This record gives sequence, structure tokens and C-alpha cells, in this order.
Amino acid sequence: MMMMVTLARKELKSLFASPMGWLLLAISQALVGTYYSLSFNQYFEIMSSGHWQVQRIGMTQFMAEGVFGIAALLLMFLVPLISMKLISEERKSHTMALLMSAPISMTEIILGKLAGIVAYLSLLIISMVVMILLLAPWTEIDLPYLLTHALGLWLLMLASSALGLFFSSLTSNPILAAFCSLTALMVWQMLDKFFTENSQALFHHFSLMQHYRQFAQGMLNSYDLVFFMLFTVFFVLLAIRRLQADKLYG
Repeated sequence: MMMMVTLARKELKSLFASPMGWLLLAISQALVGTYYSLSFNQYFEIMSSGHWQVQRIGMTQFMAEGVFGIAALLLMFLVPLISMKLISEERKSHTMALLMSAPISMTEIILGKLAGIVAYLSLLIISMVVMILLLAPWTEIDLPYLLTHALGLWLLMLASSALGLFFSSLTSNPILAAFCSLTALMVWQMLDKFFTENSQALFHHFSLMQHYRQFAQGMLNSYDLVFFMLFTVFFVLLAIRRLQADKLYG
């Protein structure tokens, strides 16, 4: 357990030690902040026009849909860029064998690296929650809705990170890992768009965005929660199995 925490701390420090880590975080914050400002102004413009449908939505939901919506799109690009080096860079720099020879299991390696990237991306989600909470002096914040929406985005980020980590474990080329992760995430997030004619199609229920939308509507559904957890566990197990195969067969 301590080795896993140490590895997670190492991954987090390495992200902040590189210009790329700060650059990605800065760009993300800038985009989220822009949508925050635009949503804030747009809300009051529509409210002043007396548009009753927006009045019924409430400021918390209106702001969260804009801010969290752009963040969900950002994750599709951020996760491949951040996760691409987790395992592939270790192979490329020939430090993977050294890591495997350390007194640490393959499970601890994968979970430690996953925890590092999740901690990094969680900073973005926390900052968005704080942004909306700063509106409390001027409006009533629907805290249960806000936290439910934030949980959905966090679960989406967790599942995407597990998938990115798996693809990083397949190759020693970080660029190839990023491309495969991005392609897979684009497909997995939009599976429901490919089956619009039949909402009961099997693949419709495998769409990440389909399950995220339930949280975005303020609904805490155990089915969606279990889906994200199983999705994460599935790709974590695949990554562990991949490292075990490397250790056994070289």
C-alpha cells in the first residue's frame, strides 16, 4: 500500500515538474474560466428577457451545464495526453524492468499510476466546483445537484483514465498510446449517437456520455455508478494482466 502511494505521489510530482503538466492545466483552466464567464453573462441576459424556461432551470444547473459540459469534452483530449507516458515512457526509457524488479506488485504499479493521474485531473474538477460555489453570496446554490454533477464528471474522468492507462501499457510509443486512447474515448463516449434509432440497442448502454448525462441531470443512479466502476475495473485488470505478461514472457 505504501509503495502504491509513493508511486502515485511520484507520478503527480512528475506532472507538475514538466512544462506540459502546467500547460495543460493552464489551458484547461482558461477554457473552463471562459465558459464560466460566458454562462454567467448569458444567464442574466436570458433572465432579463423573461425566458420562463431558463428561469425554471436555476442558476446552479445553468452554470454547471456550461462549465462541466466543456470539461467533459476537454477530458477526451486531456486524458490521452496525460496518460500516454504512464507505462509507455517507462518502456521507452528502459526503466520498466527496474520497476518490475522492485518489491511492488503489478496491481500496485497500475493503481499507483492511476491514482497519480486521477489526483491531477481532480484538481480541475475541484476548481470548477469552487467557481460555482463562489456565486453563493448572490444566489442560492443547489448543492446536491452540484455535487452529483461533479461526481458524474469525476467518474467519467476515472473511467477515461483507466482506459488511457491500458493503452499506455500496450506500447512503448507514447504518441501511439495517445492516438489509440483518443480514438477509443471518442468512440466510447459517442456510442449512443450511433444507435439513435433504437434506444434499446446493446451498444447504446455502453456509451460513457449516456451514463454521465444522468449525473448531469442531478440523478444519482446506482446503475450508472456501477457502470463506471465496472468500466474502470475492467481496464485496470487488463493493464495489470498486460504487465504480468511482460514480466513472465519479457
